[in-house]
Amino acid sequence: MELFSSWGTPRAALLITGRNLEPRNVTAELGITPTFSREATRDAPFRPGEGCWALQVTGAPERGFDGLVDELVALISPALEEIQGIRRRGHSARLDLSGHVRSGSRTFLSSHALARAAQLGLPVSLTTDADPPARSEDLLDWLPAPDGSHRAT
Repeated sequence: MELFSSWGTPRAALLITGRNLEPRNVTAELGITPTFSREATRDAPFRPGEGCWALQVTGAPERGFDGLVDELVALISPALEEIQGIRRRGHSARLDLSGHVRSGSRTFLSSHALARAAQLGLPVSLTTDADPPARSEDLLDWLPAPDGSHRAT
């Protein structure tokens, strides 16, 4: 078994966003209490001007996403028709898989997790959170050298 640093705090969420989205109406329609919701505000740090409704489950790094996707699918499957109705009204609804990444960390999505996610018929997004680098130049470390030396054979 290969040892590696996995994503910290893996999370799976049903994320519903949109202009004029009223989270209390989403809660009433789905019959599910969100773990996070916010009315649309112009100065919000996440999706300004859009309302946000999310149901999130969190796991342990060593477990990965399999159990999280299963847990979330079980929670939202009874309301899938209502979720699709929200999408048809022009709002965004997607499965978001996220975690905290460090340099050299990685994660895997098994065929089981992908198949379970596909059953929902929702778009899937991957979101990462990272610690800021110690030096501002580290943000640019992925760029090739300006002298073209990265092309040397």
